[in-house]
Amino acid sequence: MEHYFISIILSVLILFFLTLISILILNRFLYHLAVPKINIVKTKADDFLTSLVFSSYDEAELATKINDFKKEIPFKKKWCKKIILNRIIFLKRNLKGDITNTSHFIYEQFDLFNHTRSLLKSKKKYLICLGMYHLEALEYNKGKNYVIPFLNHKNRTLNSSAYLTLISLEPDNLNLLLDYPKSIFLAGEINVMNIVHQKKLPIPIKLKDWIQSKNPSIVKLGIKLMAYYNYTNETQAIVNHLKSVDEKIRHEVIVAVRQLFILDTEKILIEQFDKEDKKNKIEILNTLASIGSEESEQFIAGLLTKSIDSDIKLKAVYSLSKMNSAYFENKFIENPEIIKMIKHVKIPSI
Repeated sequence: MEHYFISIILSVLILFFLTLISILILNRFLYHLAVPKINIVKTKADDFLTSLVFSSYDEAELATKINDFKKEIPFKKKWCKKIILNRIIFLKRNLKGDITNTSHFIYEQFDLFNHTRSLLKSKKKYLICLGMYHLEALEYNKGKNYVIPFLNHKNRTLNSSAYLTLISLEPDNLNLLLDYPKSIFLAGEINVMNIVHQKKLPIPIKLKDWIQSKNPSIVKLGIKLMAYYNYTNETQAIVNHLKSVDEKIRHEVIVAVRQLFILDTEKILIEQFDKEDKKNKIEILNTLASIGSEESEQFIAGLLTKSIDSDIKLKAVYSLSKMNSAYFENKFIENPEIIKMIKHVKIPSI
């Protein structure tokens, strides 16, 4: 009886795997058949959209051309709409000059905003994020009302994406983050800073309040923004965060001290050194190399006489060399490890 059941199970498994293999082979075959057709559409789309972008802006004429072009391609197919949309986004992001109005008109005439809205109404998280990406990449402000409901969404990814999309669509909304209740992923921080860089946003009106937030992510981002804007009105408030229990906040403070050139923190950083992890210790050495005096020089030199992590020791050598290019001329000549590090700092390929 047991042998009988085993035989049935094996037969079912073999049938399952054969079916799966057959489906994969069939899909691969159909894909290869479709590739030439897809490539033809891509080529046509590239040529057509490029010609539209560089043509004179006549809405009636553009609308006619687009309607005619739709008949030349299988536009109702999702893969075809995806190609057109990706090419519009590519042109919007890579061509110089203001093509926003033209790209928005083309986007609407191809009825792609409805496609984006369908993604935003999806129950699948990745599709909703894709819809937000379309609006952000095209700077399509008319779609912001479809993003606002996600500001209070329980899903952290959708919630974060909604904030970033709205900030991108309306830069004045940067202050929205001041009341953001959740932690922000590193990717989110990078996106915010990219938006600030690309759009050259003005300093947020309430920036000084950011570093008083109860949300560590907002404090960290606030310190980054202060460093970026060279905001020196709150230097003491920034330095006070060296007492934060959050090592990532302390890391941002150490970086900001260097970028804002807050000289009177030298002694504080030296005292803080032994309390930090490896990453923050290396950052302190970077900062002392920029703002440090003879006191820092003596402190760093003292580290080289101790048994410490080799990466920290190498950074110490680099920092001393930066502060005083002649420092190692007659020192540590009997220490092979330090001599090797000195050579590496002077000639990185060694």
